[in-house]
Amino acid sequence: MTGKPKLLILSGTFPDMVCGTSNWIYEVITRLSRRNLFDIHILTSDDPKINPEKTKPFQIYPIIKKWGLLQTGSICRKIQDLHPDIIYIQNPTIQYSRWGSFLMSWLVPRLKRSAPQTRIVVMQHDLAISHPCFRWRYRPLLQAADAVIISNSRDALAAQHLNIDSQKIYRAPLSTHFHLHQPGADIRKKARTSLNLPQGDFIVAFFGFILPGRNIDILIRALAQLRRDGRPVHGLIIGGPHEYAPKYFEKCQKLAGKLGLQPYMTWTGYASEEQVADGLAAADVFVSLLQRGADLRNSSILTGILAGLPVITSRNSKYYNDPDLEKLGCGCVDPWDPQAVAVAIKEVMENPPDVEILKHRARVWEPQRIWNHSIEVQIQALQGGPPPPPLEF
Repeated sequence: MTGKPKLLILSGTFPDMVCGTSNWIYEVITRLSRRNLFDIHILTSDDPKINPEKTKPFQIYPIIKKWGLLQTGSICRKIQDLHPDIIYIQNPTIQYSRWGSFLMSWLVPRLKRSAPQTRIVVMQHDLAISHPCFRWRYRPLLQAADAVIISNSRDALAAQHLNIDSQKIYRAPLSTHFHLHQPGADIRKKARTSLNLPQGDFIVAFFGFILPGRNIDILIRALAQLRRDGRPVHGLIIGGPHEYAPKYFEKCQKLAGKLGLQPYMTWTGYASEEQVADGLAAADVFVSLLQRGADLRNSSILTGILAGLPVITSRNSKYYNDPDLEKLGCGCVDPWDPQAVAVAIKEVMENPPDVEILKHRARVWEPQRIWNHSIEVQIQALQGGPPPPPLEF
């Protein structure tokens, strides 16, 4: 008996499974364990991609073979067999997304009925970008939970519109794990040399998986328009294809060739951390055109902010807008409109933001500051304390 409350973390993914939640939950578990407040156990998928080196410091049970409504009872029993004092659920993950996410809407109310004394905390990812018709599927889950953790203003708005008690909503912001170069002319020159980029061109960078939802093809059309207008732009695409859409990468490269843009494009493919740092140090602007609109849970956008770059991203009124993006000075455009994207890039070329403002913005979102606050928020949610006030920008 440790004397510490037994915390069971339920997550469909764990490193090195391909899902944005994998690395995030590993970072959270690592930081929580350093605080020595909980006896931490992890229940996750039976998956060969789980990295055994990352499981060693923790008590982990990679035993769930399938996630779905029909498995609600067996997963519930597995949780009950571990006799946790607190259950911390990650929802959704790639293992139970789309229709599969109905699993949690059944599982959590059932757990609460069977063990009302057990505190249940849900980290709800991507609530605002669920289709409006399906967003209501999360209501039973969030109402049954004792606390709901979200990461950004857009998800907070969505939770409020589901009539979730504001007193049990906790906001734990996300950060990035990349180590970036300090901005400067010398670093920029070296970075451009290392990536064989033209020193005199205006470098427009994207960083992340090459997926249809990121509208890389729209960015390419915007760059082609700028080249036709005589603007010396050069596209830098940092990242490779995602296993769920492998042909989109090739489609984008073919489009660049068709538009005569290939000499003015650099594709890194899957990039090392050093290549990401060099690419962002070499860039003049960061562009990310998420179809469902952007918010401060997008680690690629956070990385662009931390690199001290002007950021052009997207809004989509179907899925709420994140007001914090505008507070941080990010430009937002229609992600389907190449002309609007070209105009926004041209505006940055002609009227670049003040460098000191960009540096200040990067300091505000400094990873250690964000992580420290995020962990404090999560500890309060797990222990039943009051939600801390949000960070000021």
